[in-house]
Amino acid sequence: MKEANQIAEYLTDISGVNVFENSRKRANVEVRSLLTFILRNQFNMSYHGIKRFYESNDKDYDHATAIHSLKTFEVNRRYNPKLDEWLNDIQHLLRDKVEIKRGLLKHKIEYLYKKDVDKLLKITNDMKLKELNGERQTKEKATANI
Repeated sequence: MKEANQIAEYLTDISGVNVFENSRKRANVEVRSLLTFILRNQFNMSYHGIKRFYESNDKDYDHATAIHSLKTFEVNRRYNPKLDEWLNDIQHLLRDKVEIKRGLLKHKIEYLYKKDVDKLLKITNDMKLKELNGERQTKEKATANI
């Protein structure tokens, strides 16, 4: 919880927006969606845990708001490129960067078109087969277009 509070404080500093302010201004909503994404994917908080986190910081919040905030994170990222920059900055601060990267991948997968899901599935299946066969992926193969 201490690290989550530090992330919230850092977001407030770099964005100039108090994430715990009871405001529906776009800037507040966008930064809160980033914080909610981090709480869910980095700290593995449940929606009720996220609710308790915000409430412990005097912010009116419920689990349905947490769900909605997480669902709108992808849209917010499209319209506010700063969110990606801030997420990148936070990734560098966190100890376990793999978890937030996995969370970001899972989140992106939810918004893929069917044809892209099929391509991604093929890529991951090919990676697993190569791993099972003891092959290592070369840089050229890793950067090749599909």
